[in-house]
Amino acid sequence: MSVEQNQTPTVLIAGGSGLIGSALTQHLEARGFKVFKLTRSATHANHLFWDPQAKQIDTTQLDQIDVLINLVGENIGSKRWTPKRKAQILSSRVQSTHFLSSLIPQMTNLQYYIGASGVNCYENLPGQVFTEEDTYGTDFLATVVKEWEAAHALVLKQVPGSIFRISMVLAAHGGSLQLMKLPISLGIGSPIGTGKQTNPWIHLDDLCRLLLFAVEQKLQGTYNALGNYDTNTEMTQLLAKWLRRPLLLPKIPAFVLRLLLGERAILILSDLRASNEKIRQTGFSFQYATLDGAFESFFKKG
Repeated sequence: MSVEQNQTPTVLIAGGSGLIGSALTQHLEARGFKVFKLTRSATHANHLFWDPQAKQIDTTQLDQIDVLINLVGENIGSKRWTPKRKAQILSSRVQSTHFLSSLIPQMTNLQYYIGASGVNCYENLPGQVFTEEDTYGTDFLATVVKEWEAAHALVLKQVPGSIFRISMVLAAHGGSLQLMKLPISLGIGSPIGTGKQTNPWIHLDDLCRLLLFAVEQKLQGTYNALGNYDTNTEMTQLLAKWLRRPLLLPKIPAFVLRLLLGERAILILSDLRASNEKIRQTGFSFQYATLDGAFESFFKKG
């Protein structure tokens, strides 16, 4: 970064209290960055109050920010996708990013921006490996990503930066892996649907390393953020192996999942493959490029 050598870089994270934001905060602070988080509940010294829907924010530190990282957005998998919930998912990303864009002139020291989006922006075409140059899909999630990235573009007109299309994040605690572990641990786990549908994923540590790499290298452009992709059956069987639990039940039919989750079932049933070649061409190396290696980091003892 082009900050002074004796100046500690200051990062502002929107959406810093979630799984990614919390881990990224620790990752950055361990490397000497000063980190502020935007939050509606400012209870700590590194918290800055904001309410993007009401367009309110504590501006006292904005002129000290070197890097802005935007991870904001309602959890797409936590609740059923009613029309109201869909509106919340979209507005929490797009309106919040529009508000951040309007604040850029007050961030007089800002040098770099990272905007998060989702790798589930492509069409559901089994077997095709998508690159960043491919067009958006037409389902709800693809539409959300398209509008979110358009909002990021308003920021990127004012400051250099990049957009990362983040895949399913695997972490030791919380997130998708926690949901996958539960039925297997209870002895009722099994692949879902055909089991052949492919899911891109990234290890949380690699994602934190990737975002720091982008800041240090000042990458520009849009990048798929995934370590690899595996089928639902492969993920289920490998997770069962590491948990030392048998898979005794037959595959769960897709219609059952649709009855339980509604439209949200697409998160599990869609077949998506995406390339990480573009980010690897920048010189970034994934520490966890195989699912077995990722699971080993979580479950191996000693």
